[in-house]
Amino acid sequence: MRLRLIRIDLPLRHVFTHFRREVSTVRSLIVELEQDGLRGHGEANEDLFYGATIEQIYTQLDRLREKLEYYALADPLAFWRFLQPQLEGKAFAQCAIDCAAHDLWGKMKNKPIWKIWGLSREHLPVSSYSIGIDSLVRIGDRFVDKPDWAAYRIKLGSRQDLDTLKFLREKTDADFYVDVNGGWTLEKAVAMLKPMQELGVKLLEQPLNAQDFAGMVKLKKEMKRQHIDIPVFADESWKTESDIEKCAEVFDGINIKLLKCGGLTPVRKLIEKVRALGLKVSAANTVESPVGAAATAQIASLVDYIGLDGPLQIDKKVGHSIRLDKGQIRYPDEGGTGVRASFR
Repeated sequence: MRLRLIRIDLPLRHVFTHFRREVSTVRSLIVELEQDGLRGHGEANEDLFYGATIEQIYTQLDRLREKLEYYALADPLAFWRFLQPQLEGKAFAQCAIDCAAHDLWGKMKNKPIWKIWGLSREHLPVSSYSIGIDSLVRIGDRFVDKPDWAAYRIKLGSRQDLDTLKFLREKTDADFYVDVNGGWTLEKAVAMLKPMQELGVKLLEQPLNAQDFAGMVKLKKEMKRQHIDIPVFADESWKTESDIEKCAEVFDGINIKLLKCGGLTPVRKLIEKVRALGLKVSAANTVESPVGAAATAQIASLVDYIGLDGPLQIDKKVGHSIRLDKGQIRYPDEGGTGVRASFR
């Protein structure tokens, strides 16, 4: 099997701001696995919050090149076990090559991964569309780009959070998913509870600092006192699977990212674990190309909420995979994850 590693920069259509940082370009690494004339693709992008740089991911995968030359892919699970000793604890690299292996495997079988797994395309959650922190004028411009979606993922964590929600609510009756990226104090979060409920917020993600579990206990008590029924999801509060049980004590759900899970092989077991703990599940790709979004789309029927709009945020053609029709997921006919790459 032949390994190819392609570094690409993904320029964004608009500067995207959330509480932790402002992003204009995302650095990404595409993994290509070739066997018998077929190619499978996976992706990992840089995320300094999780200590993952493109240089590190590239080096971790490049070391596998010689081993892979003598390996013939027949089953992604066996491939996962083969790679585990080399990639243990390197989730981003793991994810990219595991998703590439699934894409290749599905192309070998000429079937989509979701179909091989016996999953359904019926009753899928609609994808949200993300709107970053910005001035109300620019937020209005972003909304005009995608005005008729059923759900919007709204980044908050600034002084104008309430104004942002009110401004967007005047424009749409869609569901609002608020993602704060740990940007609120407990006092700010409590002050936002009633307005969020009144403005139709259906999900609240990571309102407090990732390590502030004591604050989350107090926030949940206040939500109960005020009869606020918005589910609160953990994202930054979990970095590895070992953090999930602690999150279950104070959150209502977990936001899954394939990059944090290590790919498609481990994600279904992780979802089962989250469900067994009585939690809801959301899934989201970051600002990724169609390669990364296509992999995440394979688990859509297993989650309650999903965000696959990463490719819509970038201003570069990197290939084709799924389409989003006002949030409705449309799968291609291709096998694997459905990626048709065009980054050569």
